[in-house]
Amino acid sequence: MIDRAFCIPGRLATATLSGLFLLFQSSVLSADDWPAWRGPLGNGVSAETDAPMKWSASENIAWKTAIPGKGRSSPIVSGGRVFVTTGVEEDQSRRVICIDRNDGKILWSVSVHHGPGGKMHLDNTMASSTPAADGERVFAAFVDDQGMKVVALDYDGRIVWEKSPGTFFSNHGFAASPVIYQDGVIVNGHQDGTAFVVMLDRKSGDEIWRYTPAVNQRSFSTPVLTRFEGQDQLILTGAQQTVGLNPATGELLWNAAGPSEKFVCTPSVGHGMVFSFGGSPSKKSLAVRLGGTGDVSETHVAWRNERAMPYVPSPLLAGDYLHIITDLGVYSCIEPVTGKVLHTARAFGSTYSSPVAVGDRIYMFEDIGRCTIFENRPGFHVLAKNSLDEEVYSTPAVSNGQLFVRTTTAIVCISDP
Repeated sequence: MIDRAFCIPGRLATATLSGLFLLFQSSVLSADDWPAWRGPLGNGVSAETDAPMKWSASENIAWKTAIPGKGRSSPIVSGGRVFVTTGVEEDQSRRVICIDRNDGKILWSVSVHHGPGGKMHLDNTMASSTPAADGERVFAAFVDDQGMKVVALDYDGRIVWEKSPGTFFSNHGFAASPVIYQDGVIVNGHQDGTAFVVMLDRKSGDEIWRYTPAVNQRSFSTPVLTRFEGQDQLILTGAQQTVGLNPATGELLWNAAGPSEKFVCTPSVGHGMVFSFGGSPSKKSLAVRLGGTGDVSETHVAWRNERAMPYVPSPLLAGDYLHIITDLGVYSCIEPVTGKVLHTARAFGSTYSSPVAVGDRIYMFEDIGRCTIFENRPGFHVLAKNSLDEEVYSTPAVSNGQLFVRTTTAIVCISDP
């Protein structure tokens, strides 16, 4: 059976996406919010149909707000506010910052944790995990040399609760973002040390469930939610396996071997399938048909691919096409059900950002700050190219016809006049 809710050909159906949004998010949120990593469904697909097509460092910029410190987390939008995290090396603080979406004014900047950044990759930061919001609270996760810290703040900047769900050690640091489901917030603690995934109560921070994998799941990947045949599933990747959990209980539903050992990309889901992308020691992908139980490695893997696969940029499944951009800018368009490569080209420069879909258009930022807008169909049909003339290593948020982009120094609101 194909999960038609995630198989939307042509112009994406706003009503369908909005309905799915309410399955996993709080009803307090507005339909045009972008409340978490890669949007309301965690898949990079906007329920809106339009966004700016032309801008520069000075043209069609509604506002630009300087952000202290460093961070590769992406901005989110909820309740008329833009939230972002940052790490300030001078005082070893981790901060959650709230900005008025209308004028770019910083409403508050709260230091939620102090401590050494711990060991991390040269390209990582103390604030690479994107926050998540439920309309009443914003949730952020950080690590230091002692363990993981998860914090909840209300929209006025008051800390509601702080929790330390476990120790944390990784040679490359931390980047996975919180995921909101029902009454809880789920955090991926995959690491080189003792790995875990935990769900905390959104109101109190109390632990609801904990999943401890049989082997340490080396992963920076943010989990993604899906529903298949009436069963909600949380898709996780790490340590040479792709797994599905029951997000209400943490119970393991199924697992498939591969595609690699270490993961940064968030998986894609749709057409009754999971598309998983591993980046180290080799860049590989696999597609798993949903509906199996236990080890489905021999029964439900539909296809594998080892050519031009990404490590950091998460692929985008938009309707009937799977768009993949590698870290070095090689673009591929794949037919998701069969794995057939429909088009490939060296289209971009180096890329950390992940693509997003708005209507029939794909928006893709390169590290140099240039954004290419192209059509959601095979052949790489470019519609426009624009640049902010500043480096961009995060993924944009889309809300109410505007783009919110984090550069290395600021949050920029791109808006048509």
